[in-house]
Amino acid sequence: MEAPFDSTTWDGITGAFYAGYGSVEALWLFACLALIVVAILFGWRHEEHAYKATRSK
Repeated sequence: MEAPFDSTTWDGITGAFYAGYGSVEALWLFACLALIVVAILFGWRHEEHAYKATRSK
């Protein structure tokens, strides 16, 4: 990934810039969202099992 400017030093670089634009950022975003959904589903399943286990006693 290259910087969005041609300068070889930080002198004269002003303002905000984002060097990651156009990379595989969306892939990582969707991977994280998928892991969150999986964690919620497994947590929900575990809580349902734990609730039923305490209710039957």
